[in-house]
Amino acid sequence: MSTESLHADVVIVGSGISGGLIGAQLAKAGKSVLILEAGPRVKRNEIVETYRSSPVKLSLANSKLQGAGSPFPSMPYAPSTYGDYLEQNGPVKYNTSYLRVVGGTTWHFGSALWRLLPSEFKLNSTYGRGRDWPISYDELEKYYGLAEAELGVTGTDGQDESGAGGAPSPTRASPFPMKQLPLTYMFRTLAEKLSAGGYHPIWEPHGRASQPYNQRPVCAGNNNCNPVCPIGAKYDGSMHCDIAESHGAVIMPNSVVYKLEDDEQGRIQALWFKRPDGSGQKVTAKIFVIAAHTIETPKLLLMSKTKHSPNGIANSSDMVGRNLMDTTGISVTMKTRDPMWPGQGPTELLVFNRRDGEFRRNAAQYKIKVRNTAPVAQYTAQLLEEGVLGSELDRRIQEMTAHTLAWAVDFEVLPNPNNRVTLSTKKFDALGLPVPSLHYDLDDYWHAGTELAMQDLNNFTKLLNAEVIKTNMKFENRQHPSGTTIMGDDPQDSVVNRDCRAHDHPNLYIAGTSVMSASSCMNPTLTAAALSLRIAENIQSQL
Repeated sequence: MSTESLHADVVIVGSGISGGLIGAQLAKAGKSVLILEAGPRVKRNEIVETYRSSPVKLSLANSKLQGAGSPFPSMPYAPSTYGDYLEQNGPVKYNTSYLRVVGGTTWHFGSALWRLLPSEFKLNSTYGRGRDWPISYDELEKYYGLAEAELGVTGTDGQDESGAGGAPSPTRASPFPMKQLPLTYMFRTLAEKLSAGGYHPIWEPHGRASQPYNQRPVCAGNNNCNPVCPIGAKYDGSMHCDIAESHGAVIMPNSVVYKLEDDEQGRIQALWFKRPDGSGQKVTAKIFVIAAHTIETPKLLLMSKTKHSPNGIANSSDMVGRNLMDTTGISVTMKTRDPMWPGQGPTELLVFNRRDGEFRRNAAQYKIKVRNTAPVAQYTAQLLEEGVLGSELDRRIQEMTAHTLAWAVDFEVLPNPNNRVTLSTKKFDALGLPVPSLHYDLDDYWHAGTELAMQDLNNFTKLLNAEVIKTNMKFENRQHPSGTTIMGDDPQDSVVNRDCRAHDHPNLYIAGTSVMSASSCMNPTLTAAALSLRIAENIQSQL
């Protein structure tokens, strides 16, 4: 394919996990593929060195993204969410942290890769809440297995992921590609102590290699999954971008797509992108895929107002941007009597789920995870402020590191059309494009879930002989956005159909977590990957 012609069989907007997966599958099938990425290409060694050299290292896991703690670039023409890029319209601030670079946000994700439960595809018909998906778990199971193989998922076969302590769920046609990593002292000790109280420890499926896998080395326990795995043992979207390129796909970084054009039959005819200098160019294709992140995808569609689509592309239903969800949560920090020694191995692995049961008629499902981090710099700064110095400073740092546990709870959030992404009318980026404007709120269903979770955390405190030193109930977003181009069978209340193809445009697909019909309390990345492989298969059949 000639980049001068700027035409391809398939043009993909966004080079994150969904764009990379689709591009790789289609390129391997011999199709001409062009992937446009708003941000720059980054190199692992440079990111690691930037982070290593930074005098201040802030924790991505705690959503503190400002300052030198983030090694990733945020370009004026393609800002990431480190500063004040997003416009917040409340009443709940929607903190999120996505990257606009080749490979996308999985560069700094925690690597949790969960399947949804069968019941999570039929929330409304089962519990009278939210929406049902137009597809079932059984329809997606094959693609979950394929996605786990593509991403190299490490997991534990046979455990009950619902957290109820019953039969293994969900049903799997194939085992995990890799067996679980060795468990650290903290994980083993917590599992033992909390199991004695009737809780069911679950080892999180994740994207870190426990054996050499697709040129990835075995996880060395650097405990630096956020913000970047220094050795590439953890999966990230750049890996499938590399595969796509090796099979002939062309990736164009620093290409900010700002407009799509359609004809009177609804077919997308072209898109336009801007370079950092403001110059623009047109791209044509047979099929277009928008995989630009849950916030950026509706922004692009809403900017693309045409004679045939006056409300924006794919927006005859007025649902583009609506139903913004996340796994908004709370956290509790406690000090245990016995040392637990967090900070070795994966940053997350042990969770306690409450995902299914009749309680979901009245309260949100949730998972409780322990953050396996040792923020020594944070503890040191706190102690220095208190005037602690010398050998006492060393003793207190060690004590805090060994005995402090940070628990985080992730809750499902129901789809609500009033929670949405729109275009700012006051704020623009360096290219003159409107920034995303967010409205987000939480309902009684979410608050009822927090009450149940706090009961569990209070039990944890007793079982661990610990004391709570901090509780944060202030709506901590977990960087798992979904829902803004929601999937459904009815074109009146959804944006894409069961194949993730736009109701309004026969040659436009939307990929990523934005199509999810319900959020679940679990990380959405694997579901997005499975849907992306399904999209690639569908496009191949058409081409």
